[in-house]
Amino acid sequence: MLRSKNLKKFTDVYTADGERVGAAMRYVHRPILEVDEEMKLYPTYLIVRSILMGGSAYIPTVFIDDYDPQTNRLTLSVNFETIQDETWNREPRFAALGQGVYEELAD
Repeated sequence: MLRSKNLKKFTDVYTADGERVGAAMRYVHRPILEVDEEMKLYPTYLIVRSILMGGSAYIPTVFIDDYDPQTNRLTLSVNFETIQDETWNREPRFAALGQGVYEELAD
């Protein structure tokens, strides 16, 4: 969905309850052999620069509900409390170990 709509760098990212999380920066992809959504080992994360989260937030792309290229607004399918509860302010282990593949968003 996001690639076909050409998600752009600095797109505003909002929660399902209307809270602005921050600005989209890039993707990081997990090695395919390590993906296990039941264990919360998601294949791709959107890295969001976030003042609310005190740095970067790593949002699994399966929780992206909609992206409107006209308004340059991305909406998540979860609320802000879920983001905090899931500790998405922590860099995923695979990325911290240098095993992620980064994909830049278009300017």
